[in-house]
Amino acid sequence: MKVKTKFYIILAFIAVLVLIAIPREDKILSALGIQDTKLKVRQGLDLQGGASLLYQADLNGISSEEKSKAITGVIDVINKRVNPTGTSEVLVQTSGGDRVLVQLPGITNIDEAINLIGKTAELNFYQVNSDDSIIPSDISGKDLDNASTNIDPQSGQPVISFTMKNEAINKFAELTTQINKTQGRLLIVLDDQPLFNGTVSTPITDGKGQMTGFENIKSAQETAVLLNAGALPVPVTLAEQRTVGASLGSESISKSLLAGIIGMLAVIVFMIVYYKLAGVIASIALVVYALINIDIFKISVATPFPIVLTLAGIAGFILSIGMAVDANILIFERWKEEVREGSTLEAGLESGFKRAWSSIRDSNISTLITCIILYNFGQPIIKGFAVTLAIGVLVSMFTAITVSRTFLQMLIQTSFGSNEKHYRFRDLHTKKDKSS
Repeated sequence: MKVKTKFYIILAFIAVLVLIAIPREDKILSALGIQDTKLKVRQGLDLQGGASLLYQADLNGISSEEKSKAITGVIDVINKRVNPTGTSEVLVQTSGGDRVLVQLPGITNIDEAINLIGKTAELNFYQVNSDDSIIPSDISGKDLDNASTNIDPQSGQPVISFTMKNEAINKFAELTTQINKTQGRLLIVLDDQPLFNGTVSTPITDGKGQMTGFENIKSAQETAVLLNAGALPVPVTLAEQRTVGASLGSESISKSLLAGIIGMLAVIVFMIVYYKLAGVIASIALVVYALINIDIFKISVATPFPIVLTLAGIAGFILSIGMAVDANILIFERWKEEVREGSTLEAGLESGFKRAWSSIRDSNISTLITCIILYNFGQPIIKGFAVTLAIGVLVSMFTAITVSRTFLQMLIQTSFGSNEKHYRFRDLHTKKDKSS
């Protein structure tokens, strides 16, 4: 691809980056006919406030060997309840040997969350005979494979459609067949509260059924979440409830933003003073680097893996600003050496990129390996740092190898950009001549 073509593609790319990065990009995109485009960087509990709940697990009667397994089960169930899609910034982790900490950023109704988390969610199926005698079955919530909320097209009322696991389909078929023969009723109970108590017109042999009788769609959705998450392996009680205000987060964001701007300006000033025209190009690449990072944070909310920005994540982003010019510095220094040895600006630039690539690649791979280790073995606060730093490293490689290179190639084709004194290369030739 020709340099000029790449240059125009990058300019168009930068225009898109600016469009997405501005605070109210949804209005502009909506004006262009693109709807549902509200993008917003997700913030963690330390930035936007929310609720912090500490639960005490009842481990009485459980052997020491099974306690760790029980706590892990509690964490898994709570995670499924408060984060059913797996895409929110909720944090659920152990706090000591028998406690579980739940952090809910941006939550508006704490009481609903407490009610949802604390339910045992024990689901059982019963056969009710014509004389109202109740016979327990061996089918429980453990046999349920999936539950989803729907609207009955005939009644217009919310219902929960459920599917049994493969190994429970025959058991459910036998139960419904027996109920149908005796003209009894199927009773489904969740935490001693009836979910369904009705007749079975025909035996259910495919493992699929419906629960009716919900007051509204919200009640049905909450019940479906409980059914999908399963029952808590042990009872839990709320030991501590704390509301985290957003004022600290706002102050942290303001100071971090100021620190990032100051750091970025300091790097830009240094690059321009030391490398002159090449420093200007590196500074442009640095601005593009910042835009790409911001856009990645915003676009991620529309994916199954949203990036949650915490205070530690902001620190990782600010740190990556300084690292973003590393590749440019390596390239410029190699370029200087080539020009000092007699190469033209254009030939020296190409050679400089080739010679610097191995150093850029190895140093960035080392940083990425460290980020992977921090993400997999570090505490949640460290994960945010690792994610933003890793993204920064990858983006910096792109901007240095693609943006800086293309802009410099275009620049040295102009009369102004082809003058060596604009890159301090003339000073290097002078020093070499004097020494000889």
